[in-house]
Amino acid sequence: MKFIINRELLLETLQHVSKGLSQKTPMPILTGVKIVVTDDDITFVATNKEIAVQVKLERNEKVRLYEAGDCVVPGKYFCEIAKKVEGKDVDFTLFEKNSIKIISDKSDFTLVAYEKDDYPKTNFVASSEPIIIDSKELKQIVKETSFACATSETRIVLTGLNFKAKNGLLEVTATDSFRIAKKISKIAKEAEIMANIPSKSLDEFSKILGDESTLIKMYLENSKVTFEYKNIVFVSRLIEGNYPDTSHLIPKEFLFSAEFNRNELINAVDRTSLFSNLENLSIVKFVFSGDNKAEISSNSSEIGKVVEEISIVNQTEAVNFQVAFSSKNLLDALRAFENETIMFNFTGEIKPALIKDKENDSLTQLLLPVRVY
Repeated sequence: MKFIINRELLLETLQHVSKGLSQKTPMPILTGVKIVVTDDDITFVATNKEIAVQVKLERNEKVRLYEAGDCVVPGKYFCEIAKKVEGKDVDFTLFEKNSIKIISDKSDFTLVAYEKDDYPKTNFVASSEPIIIDSKELKQIVKETSFACATSETRIVLTGLNFKAKNGLLEVTATDSFRIAKKISKIAKEAEIMANIPSKSLDEFSKILGDESTLIKMYLENSKVTFEYKNIVFVSRLIEGNYPDTSHLIPKEFLFSAEFNRNELINAVDRTSLFSNLENLSIVKFVFSGDNKAEISSNSSEIGKVVEEISIVNQTEAVNFQVAFSSKNLLDALRAFENETIMFNFTGEIKPALIKDKENDSLTQLLLPVRVY
């Protein structure tokens, strides 16, 4: 087995494939990258049994294939070599079944290959009907929702994003029981699906996606999801279980609504939570007195008090009202939006509040207030 590959192309390929490498495992083989060379192409594969990534490169001037074969190379060291060598090309040769020679410019490395027969088999070929999603849209969906997933595995289904497609619309929901993030997008082809995809998997796949728009094929079958993007195939297991119906939790009527400049509100909340040394316990309180201004404050008995005043761009009616939120949850929700103006819709001091973009109705952020005394 022998090939010579452009170093920059190798580095880019390994950055994608390494998303599937296992960091801590009793199975050393899962820390390896499997490489398969044929007469026409070279394939790189990594899996940690939760996700699997395959990148295929066809023979060209940057990928010169001399001898077919396959092996499993230690992933961590192969990635580090690709980062640190200075040659334009990397010469890779397998000899004596388990010795790998990697040469680039004046550098010469020898690695011991893993036993390739121990490498788990992963099926990257999907046969079901795909759902077509724009890569830019999917990246945006993950950015705007995945932070609201639960991190504790007490209710494992809440650690995933719920994908539901019907009537040409894709609805993606995330919740940890204290907040809800919901995004609705149009899809090119009508399909009916319901699947819970681990948020960690989608976060990793999102890092692979570029900023340009490219069509992604998404397949759901056999308790797994398969994404085909350019020359990359990304597979993740699905989370079993019934996702809670959150639609009835989203209020339709409000006590009043206030319109804020999003960046001003983010900065004010960020400063107000400055004195908190435990981010998850940081509480910010809003006080509305009906004069187109809101007071945002936080109080720490150990450190001190912060009070910020912020202008309200517009509000539906003048009310005397106060409500408190976790500053982390509030900042996560606000940063998910992109436009300048957001609408904060309040239903009561201890009832859910809704945040929406004034100009784009596709994204909804719901927050449960915190009871303060």
